[in-house]
This record gives sequence, C-alpha cells and structure tokens, in this order.
Amino acid sequence: MTKLRIAVQGCCHGQLNQIYKEVSRIHAKTPIDLLIILGDFQSIRDGQDFKSIAIPPKYQRLGDFISYYNNEIEAPVPTIFIGGNHESMRHLMLLPHGGYVAKNIFYMGYSNVIWFKGIRIGSLSGIWKEWDFNKQRPDWNDLENNNWKANIRNLYHVRISDIAPLFMIKHRIDIMLSHDWPNGVVYHGDTKHLLKLKPFFEQDIKEGKLGSPMTWQLLRDLRPQWWLSAHLHVRFMASIKHNKRSHEPPNKSTSKTKKNNNEIDLDLSSDEDERSGIMNCQEENEYDSKYGETRFLALDKCLPRRRWLEILEIEPDTSHASWKDENHRMFWDPEFINNLVICQKNKNLLSNKPFNSVNWIELSQSNREEGRDIDWENYAIPAYTLDIQKDEVRQTKAFISKFMT
Repeated sequence: MTKLRIAVQGCCHGQLNQIYKEVSRIHAKTPIDLLIILGDFQSIRDGQDFKSIAIPPKYQRLGDFISYYNNEIEAPVPTIFIGGNHESMRHLMLLPHGGYVAKNIFYMGYSNVIWFKGIRIGSLSGIWKEWDFNKQRPDWNDLENNNWKANIRNLYHVRISDIAPLFMIKHRIDIMLSHDWPNGVVYHGDTKHLLKLKPFFEQDIKEGKLGSPMTWQLLRDLRPQWWLSAHLHVRFMASIKHNKRSHEPPNKSTSKTKKNNNEIDLDLSSDEDERSGIMNCQEENEYDSKYGETRFLALDKCLPRRRWLEILEIEPDTSHASWKDENHRMFWDPEFINNLVICQKNKNLLSNKPFNSVNWIELSQSNREEGRDIDWENYAIPAYTLDIQKDEVRQTKAFISKFMT
C-alpha cells in the first residue's frame, strides 16, 4: 500500500537549521515527501520586521530564515507552514492567500486548502481570541505608517473571514492544521499525563478554555483523518470518534466545550504509537465519505529533549491529479477557492450576521457547479522562480487576478 511520509514539526521559533538537520537525517534513511511546520515560523527578513512581531527586544534575533530567504540555503524537502502567534506579520500580511517565502518553503496564508501528492491539506493560521473574531485586520500600508506597535498582539488573531471558507467545506480533508488546539481535544486523550507535564493547564481544562471553541466546531464538522497543532509546547495525542449525529452544521453546535471527569479518556497510547507517532488510516465513514475518527497530534517546540518532530504515514488518493503530476506540484483546492469567492461576495452578510446563525453548507452551494469537470492545470500552484519570495505583492496580485476577480 502506497503511503506518503510527512514530517510534522511543532513550533519553529526560527530554528530552521536544526529542524532541517533532523529532517535530512531521517530523509537520508527513508525519503520524506513533505515537511509541515505548525506555526511560530518567524520569517524575519531584516531588522524592520521586528516591529511587527511579538518578541521582547532582548530575545530578538534574525534567526535562520534569512539564509533561506536570500537563497543561501535551500530547504531539503518541500515545506509548508502556517502562522502562529509569534510571526513577522509585516511579512506574512503581504501573503494573505499564501505564497513562497523561499525556495521549497510555502506559506499557507490565513487559511487554505491544497493538494499535494494525493493528500488534501487544510489550514488555519493564528490563534483564537473572541474579541477580535468579527473585526477586520488593519491595512498593511496603515500599519507601516508607525502603527505596528499598537496592533502587534492582535494581527495574528483568527478572523471570521479566515475560518468561514473552511466551514463551507463539504468534502473530506485528510490533514487539518491549526496553531492552537481545538478546545475539545483535551478530553479525548491522556489528560492526567498532560497535567503532570503542564499543571497550570488545570483551570482552563476544567472550564473548557484550553484552546479554540471555533476550531473544535470545525473539527467536528470536517472530521479530518488528522488534526495537527502546536502552540502549547507539549506533545499530546487524542482520538475523536465521529458518528452521524456528531455531524451538525456550526449553527447547531455550542461554541463552548466543557466535559465532566467521566468523559475524559485516561488511557495511555500504546508504547509503539507513542514512539512512532504513526497511525493506520481509518476506514471512510459511509455517511458522507468523511473520516469516522480524527487523530489529534500536538508537538513541542524545537528544544533538546523535547518531542518536536514526528513522521506520519498517510495513504494518498492515487486517482487524484496531484498524485499523477510528474512535477510533484502543489495544487490549490477548487472547493476552497469557490468558498473564498462566495465569502467575498457575501462579506456584508458575514459581517452583520451572527456566525452561528449562518447556514454554511447552503451558502457554499450558491456558486457551485456540482459534477463539473475540473481542469486541475488551472489550479496548479506555479513552480518557484528565482527570488519570487521577495515580491510578495506580485504573488498575491496573481492569486487575486486568477481567482477573485
């Protein structure tokens, strides 16, 4: 059975050289198809970028990224990453829909869905803060005029425009990425062991506040095979089982998740699973082809004696165009692009109507041509060209011109 080997990294915190050293060591033994980095990437290009990143001055350093940005070092394997809460927003805000930040390194934008070698990967950058959810982000040009400092701690907060296109997804996702945890996952893993490592999580766990209620809704709706997160600097695994009843649209779900002690699964994972981080694929749920079980994995940051990198083996869809593509390109996802267009057309509705009152599936069908043949060549992400990473505006304009106008 064909499987892709995907390396998963928790928080990066600018330690690209150390991460790629370990990836290269593993890759030399058994090839790795893709590296996923789950936020706090810190794509700092120069000293000017420090004014837009939430790092105290005494800890500010350029990090390893600049060598990749300037083509002095090349990433050894294809890499995608999402944003966290310690990012150079002066850089990443120029790529709202994603784009290259270096050769072989692709940023996923505020949210996205892509295909790579027969695997469908969804993503959401940033972290949840309820008070900023319905607000618009300030304009980059306004921020550049001495306003970065005033907004430095809210730019990475998830907005409704980021997550809405994901709630409109109808077809199954293989891997979903978020920086902070969906707040319900903690009750489906070894909570006692987690509290031994992080005892200060106890109150948030009791109150259902450890993580994002919005991505917990999304997890129950999308039901991906894997959900991968970072942020809390600890390794944690959970298994969330789904059924027909659990598949409710967001407007019928509660936005808060709180469980009692009897609902916490305290069983440890097997030693083999703990060591490898590799799980078998689950059978398709016959109800609507989404997965019947979601495996959640959170990883630590890149430090000695921490568990910050693991390998997953995922069975691809070998009938998909991205699997058959001889150049191993990434592809944008037509359904997600369609949802982006719908959200753009209905932005007044989304800004004036309570999030949980929107029928997302009905909205997603308003511009859909079910059953149409897809020209996948039209959705192929252009191959990297020299120094394209230094023209972020050009990348964004090309995306908007192709799909949004």
